[in-house]
Amino acid sequence: MLANLKGLFSPQAVAANLKALPPIKSTVMDLLFPDRPTHPFALVGVEELVDVVGTIPVVTRGGKSINVGTGSASILFVEPLPVKPSKNITGQDLNNLKLLLGDKVSLTNYSRNVTDYLRKTTRATTEAICCTVLDGTLSWPVKLEGGGYEQYEVHYGAPLSVVPKVKIDADGATLADLEAILDDMETAIQEAGIGGNVEFLAGKKAWTHIGKLVEALDSTADIVVKKTEKGLDINGYLVRKCTERYRNPETEDMVSKIPEHKILAYATDAPGKVMYCALDNIDSGLKPLPFQPVPYELDEGTGYKIVGHSKPLPVRNPKTLCWAKVTAEEA
Repeated sequence: MLANLKGLFSPQAVAANLKALPPIKSTVMDLLFPDRPTHPFALVGVEELVDVVGTIPVVTRGGKSINVGTGSASILFVEPLPVKPSKNITGQDLNNLKLLLGDKVSLTNYSRNVTDYLRKTTRATTEAICCTVLDGTLSWPVKLEGGGYEQYEVHYGAPLSVVPKVKIDADGATLADLEAILDDMETAIQEAGIGGNVEFLAGKKAWTHIGKLVEALDSTADIVVKKTEKGLDINGYLVRKCTERYRNPETEDMVSKIPEHKILAYATDAPGKVMYCALDNIDSGLKPLPFQPVPYELDEGTGYKIVGHSKPLPVRNPKTLCWAKVTAEEA
């Protein structure tokens, strides 16, 4: 049975399943980390990140300093930690699969559904990890085998920030005050010299107050607002709503991808990357794949487990990002 399961989740079968499944959309990855290169090794040398980050990142967990040659020189490597969701196949599932062994279409549908479940879980986790990078530090809980958690962190540096002269929820605030904030954020990124084309993501409360300012806009005001499929075009500044959240696996708390009272500006012409490194898995041929599910037999013949393997490392230059807390309300 294991041989049959491995056939259902071979690289060729997975590739066919992924081709048949619709692409997964995720706001932060798609907008801020659109480049998805593979990396042939399990470790990434920091010198490979300099072109993206601009400086050498500081690594806590998952970093290694390796001596080279006979001297004292060393090279710092970042060791991306894996994302490994799994799904158990019970005895009942196995009995059902035995009945389907001659039914290729049903077996394909079964493996496709399992692949879809695991790839969505992997993508949601990678999206959440990308969200943490927006503060300049990749930070994600690592579950330890003996119980408890510790933090996996890679520090890329502090992003830019501006302090609004007038908060958009203040009495008498106008859309002109918001435009001034957006202009300051764009200028901060452009003066950092990394990117020039800037767009914006607004958290839940920020977006609500932006809507109120738009509703109160005087028809004679020297500001043009256009509603588009992407968001609001405010005198040429594109502002998108981002009210999505993700779950922290350690605390179980729901975390806003963009803090509710903040706006994030990001340079679209200096995009971030999600580097997919080589998988520590023989069944995957130790290859750098964005995602690969592999079946394993459980102890004492109790069933099988399908494990999704992925090793993403989100990377983005913090000087291509600028934050502003635009409301006086408490977060």
